Amino acid sequence: MKAFNYKKGKAIIRTLKEPKIKKKKFNFDRVLYLLIILGLFIWLSSFIYKKTVWLEGNGQMLMDKVDVNFTNDIRLKQLFINEGDTVTVGTKLFNYFQNNFDSDASLVLKNLDKKEQTSNNLATILKQIHLNSIRLKGLQKKLAYLKIQEKKVTKLVLLDVYTKTKLDGVISLKLQVENDINVLKNELYFLSLQKKMLQPSSNLLLNNSNNYQNTYISPIKGVVGQILKNSEESCYKAENVMTIHNVEKVFIKAYFDLKDLANIKKGDLVQVEFPDKTTSEGIINKLYISTYKAPTEFQKKYEPTERNILTEIVPLDTTQTKEWAKFYKLNLKIKIGKF
Repeated sequence: MKAFNYKKGKAIIRTLKEPKIKKKKFNFDRVLYLLIILGLFIWLSSFIYKKTVWLEGNGQMLMDKVDVNFTNDIRLKQLFINEGDTVTVGTKLFNYFQNNFDSDASLVLKNLDKKEQTSNNLATILKQIHLNSIRLKGLQKKLAYLKIQEKKVTKLVLLDVYTKTKLDGVISLKLQVENDINVLKNELYFLSLQKKMLQPSSNLLLNNSNNYQNTYISPIKGVVGQILKNSEESCYKAENVMTIHNVEKVFIKAYFDLKDLANIKKGDLVQVEFPDKTTSEGIINKLYISTYKAPTEFQKKYEPTERNILTEIVPLDTTQTKEWAKFYKLNLKIKIGKF
């Protein structure tokens, strides 16, 4: 066999240099994608939480007020107050003439006629009071006599002098007299009330005998709002002269969807969110039976007008009434817990 010869030299192993791995740049797209996913998750969680835990509605802050207006044309003479002034019951607000075209002579005649009519009515009531008082005294004397007779007849019945029928007649007559006395007392009470109403001090519109003009006094305690008329200016019937707000009686008119009727009850606690993002707690004071149309700002555009459940909400803590009053006529967000 032929011998094989192998090279006995040193083996040479060839090596290749590994390429350098470049560091990856910041992947903005991936971060943006994660942020969008995270935002959607948070939004979806918040949406589900609100829908499952809370009932949401819209509300408007209101307060008790009195619109000062008249059924006839008047002419303001002098204003005694300014916008923002605090008034109490009986505070003089302004003087006025009843008719813008009244002359001094006609005003004198009107006031004289009014005074004469009031005097006649007062005289009639005083006469009725006097006659009823005399009649009442007579019935009271008759009642005292019947009580004495009742005792005497009772003794005679026990002695078999009179029968029980005689005693029953006396008792029946006594009860009738007592009933007449009670009726007369009630009539005298109502006549006294009418008498007070006819006295000048009890009238809301006071007569000034010096210049034959009327004075309007405040019927409530509150703060004067916008004054729409000035001195020497005419105010036609049904127009407002001014508005008086009672800042101690603040409430919210809140509107909710009809589907939430089963979850809304009188006395439920609510959370009120104000326009400045602060919150407060209230309680449902009234739940109206009828449904109402919400104000236009609460209605959806280009959709049919919806009717809503109407509630009245008052502060849970009465010390927050003044804070609530700061948001008068502003729109609010109302939340009610389902659980």
